[in-house]
Amino acid sequence: MRLSTQRLNRASALAPPSRRARRLNPEVGELEGRLLLSVDTTAPVTRAVVVAGRLGTNHFYTTPVTIALKATDPDDAPSTLTTFYKVDRGGYVQGNTVRLGNGDHTVRFYSVDPAGNVGPTGVLTVDIDTTAPRVTASASPTTLWPPNNKFVAVTVTGHVSDASGGVPRTVSYRVQDEYGRAQPSGIARVNARGDYSFVVFLEASRLGQDKDGRQYTIVVKATDQAGNSGSASTHVTVPHDQGHHNGTTTVVVDNDNGKLKGKSKGKGH
Repeated sequence: MRLSTQRLNRASALAPPSRRARRLNPEVGELEGRLLLSVDTTAPVTRAVVVAGRLGTNHFYTTPVTIALKATDPDDAPSTLTTFYKVDRGGYVQGNTVRLGNGDHTVRFYSVDPAGNVGPTGVLTVDIDTTAPRVTASASPTTLWPPNNKFVAVTVTGHVSDASGGVPRTVSYRVQDEYGRAQPSGIARVNARGDYSFVVFLEASRLGQDKDGRQYTIVVKATDQAGNSGSASTHVTVPHDQGHHNGTTTVVVDNDNGKLKGKSKGKGH
């Protein structure tokens, strides 16, 4: 009989509280409600933030880019969330940091919370062009003679290429005159093959005491759609004379060790 009483007491302790007990102790009902509401049904949300990279023009980056993936969930701490991402046609990998190099990229990402809720997939497109155009330039003629104070047509030709694709459609040019007088500038078109040509008019004159002649430097610059620039220069001279010793500086180098031995100036005739 004593054993039966113990079993009865144990069964009573395990039984749910009666309605009368709930009325007498309302905390029991509140506890049951809290237990029901604790079920996690909210999925995390992930956003992508560019934390490193130099933005150029037309939404292009001109350096490698680093992206941080940040997940949030009102029911869970960020450290408990797991984030996955994929770049272009690659497979999904786990991580919160994405590093991208040259090219046009699409990054997809999402996060999962401890309850197994999967968040929506985010998409970020990043265009990166780290390569500057290559430019060549040459002038014809390179010597203006005689120094009769007349303006001479000088034709500048060259080629533009870009390893990242998208050859610029134009080049800009400017003339740097040693005397600061004849310094034309402008824009020239680049054809589908990357070639360009333009004409500048330069003054065929120089000061009599200018032993190394008057120097013109023609600078040609190309800028791609990302804002990367490349340039080249070519030179035109109005010499002091047509002799071999035109007053230019001669640098003498020791061929044995490559050190500078001395320099001399020629004398004009």
